[in-house]
Amino acid sequence: MIGAGVSGLAVAGTLRSRELPVTVLERAGGIGGLWRHEGPDTPGPAYSSLHLNTSAKLTGFRDFPMPADYPRYPRHDQVASYLRRYADHKGVTDHVELGTEVEDLTRTDAGTWLVTSRDRTGARRRRQFGHVVVATGHHWSPRLPEIPGDETFPGRALHSFDYSDPVPHAGRRVVVIGFGNSAADISVELSRVARKTILVQRRGVHVVPKTLLGMPIDEIASAPWWARLSFPQQRGLIETLLRLVRGRLTDYGLAEPDHRVFGGALTISDELLSRINHGTLTVKPAVDRVEGPVVHFSDGTSEEVDDLLYCTGYHIEFPFLPFEWVFEESGRVALFQRVVSLAAPDLYFAGLIRPFGAITRLVEAQAEWIADLVEGVAELPPASVMRREVDRHLTAAAARYGTTRAGSIQVDFAPYLAALRKQRRSKVLTTRRG
Repeated sequence: MIGAGVSGLAVAGTLRSRELPVTVLERAGGIGGLWRHEGPDTPGPAYSSLHLNTSAKLTGFRDFPMPADYPRYPRHDQVASYLRRYADHKGVTDHVELGTEVEDLTRTDAGTWLVTSRDRTGARRRRQFGHVVVATGHHWSPRLPEIPGDETFPGRALHSFDYSDPVPHAGRRVVVIGFGNSAADISVELSRVARKTILVQRRGVHVVPKTLLGMPIDEIASAPWWARLSFPQQRGLIETLLRLVRGRLTDYGLAEPDHRVFGGALTISDELLSRINHGTLTVKPAVDRVEGPVVHFSDGTSEEVDDLLYCTGYHIEFPFLPFEWVFEESGRVALFQRVVSLAAPDLYFAGLIRPFGAITRLVEAQAEWIADLVEGVAELPPASVMRREVDRHLTAAAARYGTTRAGSIQVDFAPYLAALRKQRRSKVLTTRRG
């Protein structure tokens, strides 16, 4: 098992529940994945003000709910603490090797996996395993855009991976580049302390509050009544609610999305539109170029600023694996049911998905299926069948999200959960325990 975040713990906990041996290799210094934030001296995807944007009810594991005294949207340290307790509860903690980074993964002549890892002292170790599960996530390799002249910028320039809190930016003029969840969170809190905060929106994105009609949006997405609606009905309902609750995005000076709801990633924020309305946050279109301290935008305007903050996402990559084990030639993720490598069918991936809703129920289902396969009580369909499923998924993803790598891991909560459960029902052998 590579990774000790939500997905890695889900799989490791399921394996331990079945009394199967597991070794978890985690390169960070603690359990918790992206929810660990140790402060400004330790870069990572979390920051001081980070909270869940999915509800505690659905983000917690079924057999180990989050504490009743947690708020609906817990803070990052509460989530990290909960995950450590979950690892203890499932008997996983003693099987986690912290500060251990996987450098290489190869197939032996005997059909096992040879895993080369390096610990925090730099010492390398090679071990053989029967199965490998990759649960490293996709929030650890910062992606930076190429902007003409950015090398001439004399001020601070950093990626959100290196951002901790707004204090260093107090009284300064800051440009935040990006329009995802991190960009929304960070620009909102910067707008309270910075002299001026400018948020750059390259293209239109649907902005959605955390709750609609008093219900967390992830609880809506996982509700049985929601699953009974057709996709056009789901989309129409959310678009109607957004028009009533939020109005038109152009009324806030934002670009109108060129796609309908669920045609791309959503930006989830309760505060972003309010800060724009109150004039504490200015929105600009794409950056055209940088000339020293002056940032020029595509609408012909320019601003002299002190700091550039890139909230531009992360690369989806696995440097310890051959490219073709994960991706098709064009670079999109090509895994059977987003879990199984076509090139190496006993190499599994957990959590390499982007759902509209909380990820936990989906990785729990992935974990049960992976455990079935590891235990030998389930089998995969023929390679041709797996290939056709991947092709169908990528064709549908391209039509809805475009041919991006990120688009290839988008899933709809209810249909994907049903597909995983169907895969288990149809392929579990009669020798299954119990």
